[in-house]
Amino acid sequence: MSSFTNIPMLIQQMQQEIRQKRYTMALDTIRELEKLSVNRKQILWHKALLESKVGNLHVALAYLKELDSEEPHFAKLEEVILSNWDTYTKVIAEYNYAVSEIELGYTGNILHIVDNAMEMAGKMPIPIELYRMKTILVARYEAGTLSRYTVGLPLHVLDDPTIKRVVAAEPPRPDIARPVPKPKPKRKLKKGAAALFAGIATVLLVFVIWLIANLLAQPDTASDLPTTVPVEKPAITETEPVKEEPVEVPDTEPEEETKPEFVSNEEARMYYNEGYKQYLNEDFPAAVAYLEYAVRTEESDYFTDDASYFLASSYLREQKYEEVVNTAKAFYKEESEHYKESPYREGMRLQESRALWKLNKKAESTAILDELISKPNVDWVTYEAKAMKKLIEEGESSEDVEQAS
Repeated sequence: MSSFTNIPMLIQQMQQEIRQKRYTMALDTIRELEKLSVNRKQILWHKALLESKVGNLHVALAYLKELDSEEPHFAKLEEVILSNWDTYTKVIAEYNYAVSEIELGYTGNILHIVDNAMEMAGKMPIPIELYRMKTILVARYEAGTLSRYTVGLPLHVLDDPTIKRVVAAEPPRPDIARPVPKPKPKRKLKKGAAALFAGIATVLLVFVIWLIANLLAQPDTASDLPTTVPVEKPAITETEPVKEEPVEVPDTEPEEETKPEFVSNEEARMYYNEGYKQYLNEDFPAAVAYLEYAVRTEESDYFTDDASYFLASSYLREQKYEEVVNTAKAFYKEESEHYKESPYREGMRLQESRALWKLNKKAESTAILDELISKPNVDWVTYEAKAMKKLIEEGESSEDVEQAS
């Protein structure tokens, strides 16, 4: 699988994990992106942002120092970290105090120290080390409350490998046996009630015998059958045969199946998940069928720009180049922030260039490539655009360009 496929998928995965507040998993994904040819500046920025989300402010500040940039969002994050720095140092001091107590063997007061450090943090993100320490201590000394404690933990904490192992090692709760209902004793009939039932049964039996005897004693009476009068046969007259005229059937053209213009966001999310799954399985016709519905939302959601990108990519592999261009134009017209700030904007532009080249619109395709090559931030799109333009200038066919992607 080429970098053209790998990097967008990893970016989409990281973006979704950040939106779901699963920062630990997003850090793992950014480390995978770091192994590929992705802009170093973007890697450092996302590392700084994610480390600040999990409470490692000293690590986040180190990444910002390495960036050494005065861009507004960098400066804003650094300002937030520095405003919480005094509180952070006190929290870390409490954590180190708890570690020293453990090393000395004084375990009675550790949970109180950890709880005090967490309360001291206030609205600042609590460092992940404190969550790890408390989870281990609760499992060791208050195992009965571990389940109740883990219910309130943030998602990025539950995704931490150490905490996962502690929670997985918790012994299962024993099943509580259900009480077995005692059988109800059968009620015994009293002697008076038994005699009453016997008398009623005897009377009914005598009545039935008397009824049968009366029916058998009645004489047989034959009913006189009515005499039948012979019916004269109707005279047969010759009649002219009626000509059957063909019935005119009005020509009705088969109605075209009308597709719904919009679908709900819940349905669109379901279509997107299934379409993305088919895209990964390289079943592009099925991916197109699902993703076409995924982009039909009345209001854009966090996944709609993703759906548009993978729909265009599926069209490209299905050689539906006009649809690629139309999808790209619709993408740029969207006013939602999900589209304006989408990490797929430049990738969509690259796909539009490929489709235009396949449609023999070389000038428009080359203009887009020049735009992508000259953009300020150098990343995987820049490298792909340079490689594609080089092949075009060397006179390669559009099939060679498609294979190069």
